[in-house]
Amino acid sequence: MDFLNLYLVSIASITFGYVLAEILNQTNLIKLIGKKTSKIAKIGIHPSLSTVPALYLVSPRLAHTTASSLLKKGEIDEFDLYIAILASNFSLRIMYIYRYYLPVLLPLLGIVALYFIGLRIIFDIFLLFVVMLIGKRRYKHANQNNDLNNELNIKFSKEVLKGGFINGLKLSLKFIKVFTPIFLVVVFMMKFGIMDKITKVLSPILKFIGLDSLGITYVSTAVLSPRVAYGIAKIMLDYHYSINIVLGCMFIGNGLFVLTYEWWVRILPYYAGLYPKDVALKLVGIQAFLPSMYSIFLGILLLKLSF
Repeated sequence: MDFLNLYLVSIASITFGYVLAEILNQTNLIKLIGKKTSKIAKIGIHPSLSTVPALYLVSPRLAHTTASSLLKKGEIDEFDLYIAILASNFSLRIMYIYRYYLPVLLPLLGIVALYFIGLRIIFDIFLLFVVMLIGKRRYKHANQNNDLNNELNIKFSKEVLKGGFINGLKLSLKFIKVFTPIFLVVVFMMKFGIMDKITKVLSPILKFIGLDSLGITYVSTAVLSPRVAYGIAKIMLDYHYSINIVLGCMFIGNGLFVLTYEWWVRILPYYAGLYPKDVALKLVGIQAFLPSMYSIFLGILLLKLSF
């Protein structure tokens, strides 16, 4: 396996993607998308939380800070918060598309990335539909805020494009700083057989659902870092693995990453700092456990359909 070539291709693809994504952001095109999608999401949520879906596109943390403040003031109750966050998952997915999927996945995996995005966003659309049904009944007499109806100026100029290019390079450098050491750890683990030992532990379970050694390596790597594992997905495509198998590995890997690492290292500490403990735990269930179970179930289903 040519690790150097894999590393250089990954970095080049990701740098291109970050530059493109930042140009979309600097020109306000992504805000225009946010304005359109937030109109959909607002249908089923509390009027005081109507800006949350749009804030998710810019900064999920800012969205939660706003929601937390409203909850503490008693302007909303817990249920209002939960359905607003569920509705905002659609906006969150749009944010992931331009910040992560577009810069990282699309240049690297091509059509497979589009399938991955489509299958993932189906779940968010389903949740949005459920929220709309609940919200229409719960808030049918409420007046929605119109704060997001201001006109947006789409900006195309040499300065804006230059700023987007420079910011994109800065973001890609930050990514490289995180990506490189993890990539080296994975290479070390593969070279010295450590990954093989991890694979042996996971093999009985993963073989049961139809994964071979490379597929198991992907999932094992994704548990450590899904972004590094995307490089292995590229290798799988080069080895002519079917799209279903590659997608199955991607969904299972992402789901296991959330279940084994992300929820308690990143998500829970942040929520616990903003919300009461019981609310924080419920939000973890909504934002971590629910999506991860969907990902794992869908991944297994895709693998089963491949055989």
